[in-house]
Amino acid sequence: MGLYDFIKNAITGHSAPDGAKIAAHVTSLGLNVQNLGVTVDGSTATVTGLAVNRAEASKIVMAVGNTDGIDKVDNQMRVPLSSITPAPGAAAPDATDDHADEDKVQFVTVHPGDTLSAISQRVYGHANKYNDILEANKPMLKDADHIYPGQVLRIPAEA
Repeated sequence: MGLYDFIKNAITGHSAPDGAKIAAHVTSLGLNVQNLGVTVDGSTATVTGLAVNRAEASKIVMAVGNTDGIDKVDNQMRVPLSSITPAPGAAAPDATDDHADEDKVQFVTVHPGDTLSAISQRVYGHANKYNDILEANKPMLKDADHIYPGQVLRIPAEA
């Protein structure tokens, strides 16, 4: 949970953000969340609900934050405890667990002229990991060639 910054009006248009429309958009993406709520106060959106895991909650924050007119997202979503801590007597989480990997996720703002390959080069030191970035941002991104300056992307830990 926490407050995430975005660039207001980064993608298109200048209409006032509407929480119900934003929630409907997130739902249309097929992201796995129960009781999704989005309220907007000025340019700050507060997101509530129960996400299936931290990775999904992060994607929901990205979808809300990359909405026209939103420059901050207050993530108040919950995730099941089983996705955060091991059950009593269970082995400690390792790097392959969703929540361990989510701790290493970075957020990058797209600059004019950026491509996923260029971002991959900048973050990982080699351009050929662009598909990992694309996969980490689905379903918000459907194509590696359709990113926009000001858009915020999730950058997964290097595998």
